[in-house]
Amino acid sequence: MVLARDRGFRVSVVNIDKEELAIREQAVLETRWWVRLTRLCNNRCLFCLDAPAQNGKIEPDKVVQARLFEGRAKGASRLILSGGEPTIHPRFLDFVRMGRDLGYSWIQVITNGRMFRYRKFAETAVRNGLCEATVSAHGHTSELHDLLVGHKGAFAEVITGIVNLLSLGVVVSVDVVLNRLNLPHLKEILDFYYRLGVKEFDLLHMVPFGRGFDENRGILYPDDELLTHGVSGALKWASDRDVFVWTNRLPIRFLENYEKYFQDPHKIYDEVLGEREVFRELFATQKEPSCLGERCQYCFLETFCQCARRYAKGEYSDRDETEERTILTKEVVKGVLDGRIDAGSAKFAMPQPETLSEALASLAPFEELMAVKEKVLGAGGKVLGLPVCLGGEEAGIHDFPYPAGVVESGQIVLERFVSFFIKKLYRVYSVRCAKCSARKRCSGIQVNVARVYGLGVLRPF
Repeated sequence: MVLARDRGFRVSVVNIDKEELAIREQAVLETRWWVRLTRLCNNRCLFCLDAPAQNGKIEPDKVVQARLFEGRAKGASRLILSGGEPTIHPRFLDFVRMGRDLGYSWIQVITNGRMFRYRKFAETAVRNGLCEATVSAHGHTSELHDLLVGHKGAFAEVITGIVNLLSLGVVVSVDVVLNRLNLPHLKEILDFYYRLGVKEFDLLHMVPFGRGFDENRGILYPDDELLTHGVSGALKWASDRDVFVWTNRLPIRFLENYEKYFQDPHKIYDEVLGEREVFRELFATQKEPSCLGERCQYCFLETFCQCARRYAKGEYSDRDETEERTILTKEVVKGVLDGRIDAGSAKFAMPQPETLSEALASLAPFEELMAVKEKVLGAGGKVLGLPVCLGGEEAGIHDFPYPAGVVESGQIVLERFVSFFIKKLYRVYSVRCAKCSARKRCSGIQVNVARVYGLGVLRPF
C-alpha cells in the first residue's frame, strides 16, 4: 500500500501487482467441475454450512460416475471432489483415478485432512492423480481446532495429513472459517501453517445458513470491530511473506488498506446462479426469497438481493443519467486538466467498470481526479457517481437507473442483471462510514473504483 496526500488528508492508493491480478482474475474465470461424493462427515463443525444437506449417506457410484463423465463432456479440466467429507467415501481413491483417466488435468479435494494422516492412503491418492488438497484448518492449537470441528484429536490428525501431502508434492491450501473464537488468533493460525509449508490460504466469511447460524450464532458471529482487527492483522502479516491469500464472501468494508484481497465481484455470478431458481422466480413472479429476515444482515448477497427485489417490482428510473454524461476516463481527466476540455461545458460521471482490469485501464490517478472535480464544481457542475464526502451533496447516485439491455420479452434476464448490478449498483463503504452524518443519503463508491483507489480515500463526516 502506497500512501499519498490529497488536500491535507491521507488517502490510500492501492499498489496492484499485474501478475497477481492476472492470476486472481484467471482463477475466477476458470471452469471447475464439482462432484459431491458424500452427505456425511467425520467432523461436526460448529459452523457447518452443509449440515442441512447431510443425511449420513454416500453418493451412489453411478451418480458419481455420471457426474465425472458429464464434466468432461462439458469441457471441464479441473475436477473438485467434495462432500460432506469426500475422503471417507469407500471409493474415493478410485474416483480420483477415474478422474485422471477421463482426462481431467487437475484434480482437487476439499477435505478436513484427517484421512491423509494415513501415509499409504495419501500416497495412493497422489499416485492416482490427486494434485491439490484444500484443507479446512480453523485453529493453531488442539484446543481451538478440536472445539471448532467437534472432534477431539482432529488437530493432530490434520497436521499429520498436511505434512504427508506436502511431502508428496501435493499443492496444499488451508481454508479458515472466520469466527469469534479464532479471529483473535488469525495471524498466529496463518503463521503456524505457513511454517508447516502451506503458502496459500482462503479466509471464509460466515454464511447465515447451516449449523453456524441456526445453532451457534451466539458464540460464533463476530462484531465488525473484531472482524476488522483480526483480518487486518493477518493480512499485514501476509503482505510481508511469499503467500497467496484469498477471501471468500468477506465484504470489502473489512479490507480497508488491503483491498487487493477482496474477492473478485464476478464471484457474484457463482453465488447468484447457484440460487438461480430463487432469483428467476423473483423476476418472473415477484415472489421474494424465503430466507428474508434476520439472516439478511449477515449475508454477502444482501445488497444484490435488495436491488433485485426492487427491480423485480419495477422500482427504477426511466433513464440512466450516467449514460447522458461524459465519463471521466484517464483521457478525459487529462483533457480537463490541460484545458482541452472545458470543465463547465459538459456533465461528467465516474467510470463504472465491471472488472478490476477495466478499472485500472480507465481510472486516472486519484489526485488528478480530485483536481478535475474541483474545476468542475468551480464551474457550477458536478461529477455524478462520487460519494458525498468526495463529490458533494449532489454527486451521489440516489436513483436506480433504467436497466438498459437487461430486459428481454418483458422480463429481467438474471445473468445480464448480475453484470448490470456490478457496474451500476454495487457500491460500497468503509467501516468508518457507519458513523458518517451523510451515510443515509450517500450511495458510496463503485466497487471496482474502491479496489483501485482504496477505501482510505473516503472521508466520513
